[in-house]
Amino acid sequence: MHTSFRLFCFVSFCGNRFFEKNPHPTEKERTEIANKLNITINKVKFWFQNKRTQLKSQKERNENVILKKENEQLRLENLAMAEVLKNPLCNKCGAQATIPDGSIHKHKVVIENARLKEELANFASQVSQMFGIPLPNKVTIPCDNLNPIMSRSLMDNDIPIQRNGYLVKASRAMEELLKLGNVNAPLWNRNMEGGGETLNFVEYERAFPACLGTKPPGFVSEATRARSVVPMTSSTLVEALLNADQWREMFMGMIGSCTTMEVLSNGTGGSKNGALQLMKAEIQFISPLVPVRVLKFIRFAKQQAQGQWIVVDLSIDSGIEGHMTMTRRCPSGCILHDMPNGFTMVTWIEHTEYDEQSVSHQYRQLINSGVGFGAQRWISALLRHCESIAAIMSPTLNHHLLQDTKRSLRGLAQRMMSIFCGGVCLTDGQQWDLVADHAPSRPRIMAHNYISGFGEPMGIVTSATYSVWTPTNHQHLFDMLKTKDRCIWDVICHRIAVRNMIHLPLGQDETSPNCISILYSNIERTTEDDQVMVLQETISDMTGSLIVYATIDFPTVSVVMNGEDISSVALLPSGLCIVPGYGEDGAGGERGSMVTVRLQLLHPDITTSNMITMETIIMINDLVARTVQGIKEIVRSTQQ
Repeated sequence: MHTSFRLFCFVSFCGNRFFEKNPHPTEKERTEIANKLNITINKVKFWFQNKRTQLKSQKERNENVILKKENEQLRLENLAMAEVLKNPLCNKCGAQATIPDGSIHKHKVVIENARLKEELANFASQVSQMFGIPLPNKVTIPCDNLNPIMSRSLMDNDIPIQRNGYLVKASRAMEELLKLGNVNAPLWNRNMEGGGETLNFVEYERAFPACLGTKPPGFVSEATRARSVVPMTSSTLVEALLNADQWREMFMGMIGSCTTMEVLSNGTGGSKNGALQLMKAEIQFISPLVPVRVLKFIRFAKQQAQGQWIVVDLSIDSGIEGHMTMTRRCPSGCILHDMPNGFTMVTWIEHTEYDEQSVSHQYRQLINSGVGFGAQRWISALLRHCESIAAIMSPTLNHHLLQDTKRSLRGLAQRMMSIFCGGVCLTDGQQWDLVADHAPSRPRIMAHNYISGFGEPMGIVTSATYSVWTPTNHQHLFDMLKTKDRCIWDVICHRIAVRNMIHLPLGQDETSPNCISILYSNIERTTEDDQVMVLQETISDMTGSLIVYATIDFPTVSVVMNGEDISSVALLPSGLCIVPGYGEDGAGGERGSMVTVRLQLLHPDITTSNMITMETIIMINDLVARTVQGIKEIVRSTQQ
């Protein structure tokens, strides 16, 4: 028997176990092993020496990796502390504070104290989650154990611990975002699903420490990057991102609600440089099968140089109002570089950790690929917003419409789109009574009693929502629904929405898929006040499409044409949301589209939701089924 084979047998059956127990065998033990294997004592001796050297090298490599990560963490903390020392905040007014000479050490102690408090709060939260035992997130240190002079110094310090703690986190997140924006392969891979790039998490974990700590059990990560040039200056974009109302309007349909909880700093020098604020938002995907992402985060804006800005977001805790969140926002945001003629190069990065089990299997691949909530969707929405503003202001596009008319029409369509999307996702505090839950071949039916009558219909309204897969490309399906006979799929407005009365493209030309229309019927009415029309908005990009419509009367059209206030106009929108889909079984299934249908009906003869009868439910189910059947018929007609 060959010597190498004998050694192989020794290693396979007992060598490693013997080595673990005794890595330094005596002369007698080496002789016994040599005799059993019928090899020389030197071969046994060299094997143990090589094994010890191999393990030592492996241990050193592991220690080098750990030390490299710790060194990177310390470097980021030093940079963050340096940023804090440059821009301390006053506890009373939130403006920049001045640190007197000799107080630098005291300021560092305050920052370290804030960091330790955050670690304690995170530990208490994790223990509470694991064992169900609430732990205090504060530690009281007896004053006798402190230097009384230092104790008074800490108590009298005007620099807010919590705010500067947020600034440390924000500076650390900004450093990571800058690196993610500047580094390319192998950190980023081309995303073939919905444009942009996806993060290589193996490379990411080697290069970056976990900014939010250990990922909770069951959570997965998605991270994407996209770039585009937008017709807006960087400073204008920063102002909009720091204004909750403007941010929501800019990304209409994506943001269900948002508020600025606290402005920690308004910036310095009269600009938004150094602005820091605490925000809360609901980020939505238009389907009842994908939960809304409720986020509480800090947003930090920093001007790197003239015409160069960074805006970064970071989740600051693991719970919203006492409930565990299903989403954590890792360093995300945008890097802005001014270009000639008022344009800006935008690099958008989205990095999120979320509970995958909360997402329906039909949407998991779409969400995990970054198409659902990723950077490309934000970039597409930003471009669409900028193009719509340019279309409204253009003297040549839609020159037959006054600018006031175009603004009024766009405002009404935006409100319709917001009502539709928020009703599917139940964002912005909406309260509906559940009549019938979502089930196979059955929609989710809800009811709500509107009583104000201002900007909404009065009475009981039912909303039916249903998501279904179809075997065709989402953009192709969108085009077919716009060009095919509307009576095939529209069970509510097909008799009315026949011809264009007003057509307002919101893109660069008349052929843009993003447009607002007022449609009317061929049927003559006795009076103009009896004329019922349809307001419709369509939007489409590589991440998905929307067709949203609502009936309006002639007086409403008159208000729009005169450019008057449209806030009191009652709207009851229905519509379709179309996104890429992967078959009835979700991931790994056939490529196609997921279509979400929402129909709304007013019931003037019903006064409470308890009065909704089985006949009404059957009627609503039939309307949804006919809509879905019509969509499938259109798909089949193109495949023959």
